[in-house]
Amino acid sequence: MGKSHFAPTLTGLAPYTGEWTAAQAAHLLRRTGFGLVPAELSRLTAMEMEEAVDLLLADQPLPDPPINYNFDGDPNVPVGEPWPGNPLIAGVNVNQYRNQSLRAWIIDNIRKEQFSVRERMAEFWANHFAISGGGQPQVRYEYHLLLEEFALGNFRELMKRITVEKAMLVFLNGNQNSANSPNENYAREVLELFTVGKGPQIGEGDYTNYTEEDVRALARALTGWRTRNFNSTRDGAFPEAYFDAGRHDQTDKQLSYHFNNDVITDGGAEEYKQVIDRIFQQPAVARHLCRKLYRHFVYYKISEQEETEIVEAMAQILEDNDFEIRPVLRALFLSAHFYDTDNLGPMIKNPLQLVGGLLRTFNHDYQIAELNFEQERRLLNYYYGRAAVMDMDYFSPPSVAGWEAYYQAPAFYRIWINSSTLQERTRFTQTMTSRNGLGLGDGARGKFDYLGWIKQIPNETDPNDLITGIVERLLPRTLTDGQLANLKEALIPGLPDFEWTVEYADHLNAPDDEDLAASVEAKLRDLFLAIFSLAEFQLV
Repeated sequence: MGKSHFAPTLTGLAPYTGEWTAAQAAHLLRRTGFGLVPAELSRLTAMEMEEAVDLLLADQPLPDPPINYNFDGDPNVPVGEPWPGNPLIAGVNVNQYRNQSLRAWIIDNIRKEQFSVRERMAEFWANHFAISGGGQPQVRYEYHLLLEEFALGNFRELMKRITVEKAMLVFLNGNQNSANSPNENYAREVLELFTVGKGPQIGEGDYTNYTEEDVRALARALTGWRTRNFNSTRDGAFPEAYFDAGRHDQTDKQLSYHFNNDVITDGGAEEYKQVIDRIFQQPAVARHLCRKLYRHFVYYKISEQEETEIVEAMAQILEDNDFEIRPVLRALFLSAHFYDTDNLGPMIKNPLQLVGGLLRTFNHDYQIAELNFEQERRLLNYYYGRAAVMDMDYFSPPSVAGWEAYYQAPAFYRIWINSSTLQERTRFTQTMTSRNGLGLGDGARGKFDYLGWIKQIPNETDPNDLITGIVERLLPRTLTDGQLANLKEALIPGLPDFEWTVEYADHLNAPDDEDLAASVEAKLRDLFLAIFSLAEFQLV
């Protein structure tokens, strides 16, 4: 499934002037968040379009820190308390519980997020500035918190902060970069992946936007940064980055014609800022980032017309606003192009959108009502693990380039679906529609309360309205009459409509009748499993 092959008539980022209905609000929510909560859809639909978009782009408090939810061997962090900022303990492996807590924290941020694009943008930056491997939990937490802080902020300032951030210094060997032995890893990725983009090779050691000489010059300009105390158990010794002037190259750094043959002079500990400021004078920076934003929020294929009219317009807004991200997204989310019929539902959900989307859609409070704090966190870890086996381990992208689905032509999003990951997606939805749900130990189970959830559907006593209401909330595209008929067959196989109406009404009149509730719930589980099995369910 994908967009049509007909060239659209574009008008750049001209504002959407059509009717603002639940269909447009649902599209906005699906693309800017994880899943669709019916109550949120109702609220956004009742707003004016600009009001809805501004709400999604509004500043939000940073998430609360991750919690020690089950480890009683840390003398500094009792169970139930946050661990960031507390030291490592000699002879005690506190990193194991902190890594588990960090995974639960990521999913918790997603399920708690309301009316905000921040978590989707944090995911965007986690891919753009991908760091592979586990790492020290405190360092990884601080790194991701930086991405949360700058989710909708200034790209250039974020680029500066990333350049001397502990996690990135270690991952791309910036902490080994010295005047006597320059390491080019980070300088290369700054140009190739993070800012201007590589582009086709146009000569020996010369690419579209930079040369190999530029890589070497920037590597020298970034020398001198070090890291320490990553695994120290000394009192007051916490992971940190610092500048060692003795390891810094103080000579001039000559750039190529791509940068007007400019020279970067010695700036000591501040020289990295000169590097980023000079790179950001290149128009290619804005285009490269906006191309990635377009693929993240609209579609992976970018025609020449879309490149010229949409991406270039986004890039101009980014430059005009001194590289602030929020104005670019606002223009995109208010544009007619964003709501074009061809852009409704051609993208394949990434694994985090799939598992996090179901988590949010079906209201996590339903399934944790009888779980204690530790069981709840184990459930959140389960969701993290489900995304990981679907090839999206959030804290461990496969390479510095991020996940292949975001850059690998020609497949892009289709990479998320293969024989192995499709089985995992199916296994996950089967678990969440099974009678017993997910076992969490101690007799606790994580389940979706389908009976409680369908009360949000208008006229849910009628099987046709029930199915239509569910489909409108869960799927980005309309279904054929045949597909709707098949779904009704899953709900009430071979039975007339009134069978559902009567049985469901009986349940509403006698909610404490466990046998009746179980019978109705079983029908709903069959219906939702049939919906989750549709190809359209994989789309967003």
